[in-house]
Amino acid sequence: MSIFKVKYWWSTDSLHTKETVSGSQNAYSLKVDRFNSHSDSDCILLAEESTIKVFKPNIEQENSHTLLESELEDVILQIETGKFVSEIADRQIIVLHARSYSIYQLLKQEGHTNAGEQNKLEPLVRHAFTRKADSLTCGPFGNIKTRDFICIQGLDGSLSFFDQDTFLFLCIFNDVIIPGPISYIANCDAFVLCKSTWVLEIYSYQQLREFSELSLRQNKQNVPQWTYSACEEITQIQVIQTSSNFSSIIALGERHLCCFQDNGLMKFMIKFDYMPMCFNSYLIGWYYEPTARMLVMVASDDCKLYVYENTTLLWSCDLLHPVISIARCFLKNLPGGIVSLSNTGIVNVGYLGTEPDLNGNARAMINESIDPEQIQAELDEVESAFQKLLDDKNEADTSFSLVERTINIKADVGKPVQNLFQEFSKGDEALHLLMCPIIVMITCDDPKIIQNVQISYVCCFPFACSESAISLDRMNGTEIIETQVFLTSHCDISDTRVVIMFTITDSVGKIVVLSRDVLLPISLYCTPIEIIPENQYMLSVRTNQPIVEFTRIFTDFNGEDLSGNTITFGYRSTKNTITLKIRDDHYIIEANNFTEITSVLDHFLVKLIDHHRRMSTKDFRFDFQYDKEFKKQLLHSFLKSIEIHAKERIKLKGFEDELMTLHGQFTLIQKKLLVQYGSLPPGDCESLEFLMKDTHQRLVSTVQEIVKCKDTVCNLGSTLSTVGRLILCILKQVTHDNLKMKLIEEMMSVNSLYEDYQEWEEAAVQGVFYILNTLLKKSDKDKEKLAPVTEQDALSQINVKRCLKQTKVILEMMFDDASAEDQDGRVARTEELVEVL
Repeated sequence: MSIFKVKYWWSTDSLHTKETVSGSQNAYSLKVDRFNSHSDSDCILLAEESTIKVFKPNIEQENSHTLLESELEDVILQIETGKFVSEIADRQIIVLHARSYSIYQLLKQEGHTNAGEQNKLEPLVRHAFTRKADSLTCGPFGNIKTRDFICIQGLDGSLSFFDQDTFLFLCIFNDVIIPGPISYIANCDAFVLCKSTWVLEIYSYQQLREFSELSLRQNKQNVPQWTYSACEEITQIQVIQTSSNFSSIIALGERHLCCFQDNGLMKFMIKFDYMPMCFNSYLIGWYYEPTARMLVMVASDDCKLYVYENTTLLWSCDLLHPVISIARCFLKNLPGGIVSLSNTGIVNVGYLGTEPDLNGNARAMINESIDPEQIQAELDEVESAFQKLLDDKNEADTSFSLVERTINIKADVGKPVQNLFQEFSKGDEALHLLMCPIIVMITCDDPKIIQNVQISYVCCFPFACSESAISLDRMNGTEIIETQVFLTSHCDISDTRVVIMFTITDSVGKIVVLSRDVLLPISLYCTPIEIIPENQYMLSVRTNQPIVEFTRIFTDFNGEDLSGNTITFGYRSTKNTITLKIRDDHYIIEANNFTEITSVLDHFLVKLIDHHRRMSTKDFRFDFQYDKEFKKQLLHSFLKSIEIHAKERIKLKGFEDELMTLHGQFTLIQKKLLVQYGSLPPGDCESLEFLMKDTHQRLVSTVQEIVKCKDTVCNLGSTLSTVGRLILCILKQVTHDNLKMKLIEEMMSVNSLYEDYQEWEEAAVQGVFYILNTLLKKSDKDKEKLAPVTEQDALSQINVKRCLKQTKVILEMMFDDASAEDQDGRVARTEELVEVL
């Protein structure tokens, strides 16, 4: 018994929930590798029957150490990692089953609200084959450095070679009864095979191609480059590059461990006085360094670990449990850990040492004399540094207030220019010719303290600005900047405000950010038309003040266009209409679609509030009145817009996937054509040229479909945002719980819908689930029914349906609460009067 033991660091013992079936795991069930999505630490991959688990241990992290746990369709024989798909920068995971293999990509998505980050296995390739598999090896066969190829060894000892999901060739060996370990030597592009005849054989990749089943000639034998008779069964083999020119082949037998160079030269052999179970070799240093050392860890059947350098035993200790696989890992706060898989399916991470100091940064305090004066000097130094930080903060605050006091910003909008629009009003192409100027005037009392000013304009689709950003490198006292806003598409209008951001850099390099909002005139997107007497939906606005005439509210138009108590506006973009009426003590807004109400209602309320502010009206209030059918149809319209938007996004994603497939096919055809053109004599290229032209036509048509589908998705996103803003506008007025209203506003996140970014469903689904569990006191059974399926994409059919159901439940609850509050006799909320620039 050894006096040393492997020190415990982390284990899956507490995470192990089911009993492992004997024989379902082997030495290939454990893999340690690092991925770009989790570059700060190695990940541990474990196969347990048909389940694949990915762990990322970290003792400082309070959250779960399990990144994901996915149930696959069949029992897993082996897990490997490599770069099998060249278009993806990150390493991929290949999982071998008895009749197929699958390639996955480990993806990490930053979470929303309180859900945290999400990890998932994205399937890339799945391929089935006829021969039953035993094991696989992978590597850049043929010295192709861009990606790895796949070699699968069957139960009959045959070798099948694949490139992603493409079968390359098959090699059959007649002297194999039971398949043994196989590995690839990248340094010399060769394979090392362990035959059932207890012989190691080395074949180059070119040899295997020549002796494949497709080109095999009668009475022609496979002649290996070199062989070695081990005289015992080889249980495990590993290849590791130990220099710039050579790799080392380490083979583990029943009682011996042999190490060869890839040219057949034996480097050393170790004879054990115990039964070895598994081993792992690794380098200390880089292989191109002359001081690099190769060490070998061997685990025995009596739960001991031995570490060798050549034939010298450096360390021996007791393991935590009997192991069937062992590896080395580099985790956060644990460089050079030991990962082991037990025969019961438990993964343990430990390290070697006697009693190591886990806090290496701490100073030893034993037998040290303490000087009180030195400690007081250190405290004074810390206090002075802290005070300096506070002074810098006060200086920054002073600088910020100085910039605000020095600079004066005014923003306003002018009247839309209608000359060109009236000239070409009959054509749809004239939509963008009606422009509205936005004028910004910046006045600075002391231009020397301003180094640079950048002005950014942000507006919602379908509005666009002629210049999205303007930079002023110097200030000359007063600067006047003008830009134009215009309509770009025939879609619904959700927001008619333009946010102007001012990023000011002062003379010392500190940055101050200011913002101003302007409301676009209604004449830019609407025009008075002939009155439409009847509409489908009606919303009433009641105030506690006398009725104000339309001519005093919609000042963009003259009195002749707005004569009477009923007016109808027609949208320039969608050609739809909205009607406003004045009754005895209230206003009525009517339309055939909810999308026409939002922008005009917002403009009407802002102008009404601004009118009473200018008239110095005190305690001005208004509220909405609608019937049950209006609420029902409004919610139905919102849910329908979500469903249509999700379906169109799924369609767009299908076109994008098809484009990637056609792109790969087109590139492959071009490569094969170049080979045919360069051969002597040139090969027959007619079929390849026809296939290339057909693929090019499909590429062009697919790109055109993507452009059309993107426009449709953007238009549907505007519709979704328009109906969502109308719901928020009504709920803000009728709901008195500010916390609930803030959560609902963040949940709907209509501001996240932009022209190029339409991933609204991914942002909303987690917020909806959080609010459902926070605001609604449902039973666990109801929560389970409405919980999203985290293993599936947010646009999957089941998740979209559950998102619609959750959203409906939450919005109905908010409207029901508002109705209950009104029945209790609560007064309407007082609207704050704000100045609109």
